Amino acid sequence: MSSLERVLDIHDEDPGLAAVLLKSIVFSDLTDQEKNTFIWLVNHVVGELLSDWVAAFDLLLCNRWEGSAIYFKFLACAAYCSAHPVHAFAAELEYAELTGASLIEAKAHVGLLCVQSLQGSVDIAQSVNAVEGCVDLLGKPSNSLVGKGAAAALNNIISKLIDDPRLQGDELSHRNVIMDAAVVCERLWMQFGTWLNHERSLYLCALTFNRFGQWQSALDSAGKALVIIESNGVEEVDRAFLLLQVSKACQGLGNRGSADEALHAADRIAQGFDSQLSRWFLDVRSKLKVADFVPAD
Repeated sequence: MSSLERVLDIHDEDPGLAAVLLKSIVFSDLTDQEKNTFIWLVNHVVGELLSDWVAAFDLLLCNRWEGSAIYFKFLACAAYCSAHPVHAFAAELEYAELTGASLIEAKAHVGLLCVQSLQGSVDIAQSVNAVEGCVDLLGKPSNSLVGKGAAAALNNIISKLIDDPRLQGDELSHRNVIMDAAVVCERLWMQFGTWLNHERSLYLCALTFNRFGQWQSALDSAGKALVIIESNGVEEVDRAFLLLQVSKACQGLGNRGSADEALHAADRIAQGFDSQLSRWFLDVRSKLKVADFVPAD
């Protein structure tokens, strides 16, 4: 096992050791794909997990990779997070030039990466406000690399926000920003991603709408996702989780029969899950407040 493979294997459990291993890797010896992985790991491990953005920035800076859009995107993020704004702006310019994106699109994408990287360590209101600003700045990008990257960042940000215990669901401005961002994420994946990306972005919309009690919107999003699955292939795991959101939305709408039906359909699919998937499924299911549902036959 190479040092990079070991870092991938242990970084969540032992980020300190992972950081030491990253610093021992000879960047020039890596393949292009390995370099992409290394760059992501530097920001994720050293920056996000260890909160040492200065070290993350220094490690990227001393392993400069000319001509790589991914490198300059992550360098810009690390530079902003470590208070090196001039380096950040220069990296954004390189990223825009290499991808053919506008500087505004590049800045919006890097901004979302910064929000994603810092959202656990800053006030949640700051994260929400920054998401709103980045989404407004992004507009409707024409560049596929920026579009996919922004969609992925939004997906991660929204997933964490709706589960963040600090989030006040009755805070109207926060609620609207997060729901609008989920819709933008869905639009970006529909435009730039695969059918699977699009389907899963609709699942995120369903989760988000259910989180804020927008039952009909949640039901509509889950329904669209199920139609996409039916039209493109077998994706039983996704279908089971979508049916849980259908059940929750129907329960919120007061449609007990449909809620029970969706729940039982999800349970039937989940009978074929392995132990890891089963734990995940049961965890999501337990949050539906369905203890009084009619048990499945």
